Amino acid sequence: MKNALGSIVCALLMTFAAAQIRLGGDTSPDGKQPVRIDLPVDQRLRNCGGADGAGMCVMSSIEMAARWCHLEELRGLRDWCARQPGGAYPAKVDRQLRDFCREKKIPVPDYIQYTGSDIDLLRKALATGRMPAVTYTGNDGVRYRGRIAHMVNLVQLNNDWAALLDNNGIGADELLWMTPEEFRRRFGIGWVFLWLAPPPPPVPHNG
Repeated sequence: MKNALGSIVCALLMTFAAAQIRLGGDTSPDGKQPVRIDLPVDQRLRNCGGADGAGMCVMSSIEMAARWCHLEELRGLRDWCARQPGGAYPAKVDRQLRDFCREKKIPVPDYIQYTGSDIDLLRKALATGRMPAVTYTGNDGVRYRGRIAHMVNLVQLNNDWAALLDNNGIGADELLWMTPEEFRRRFGIGWVFLWLAPPPPPVPHNG
């Protein structure tokens, strides 16, 4: 009886999470807000496995962020890193970037890494047109049915909406949309990677 009750509770919680987090395109579910960072679909990287089969979500996210700010010299970074075991942490990312750039005979572009729960850095990054790579714990009832160790790209975060470009779902209508509170809950004590290179210029509009 207890097992049955537990299953019902879990199902209800998952249904609630799914109602809070939705798949969508480049405009918020209420149709009012576009994403702040709209990386073209043909520039998105689907997650793959490293030499040991472990995922390459971190370097997939980092290279997509590099593509957004036109760090063209870093194209191929994810696949280069995938020749090694997958999985990542800040010190490993430092080492891999250093080794990749040394092999390519290029300087390591400026970046920062942050570990903590303060999301103001993310708001500021998006306000300046940059695309952060952030950790995401899943358990959303939409794409992930449990807790995961994963990195994605944050493409919107304001008072109403947060949106994630997930390298496990890179299609035009596969962004994960949620409230800022839902994002904060799934970011937790998170890890941020941010390129400091200037973002692309804004799209011109006829005045």
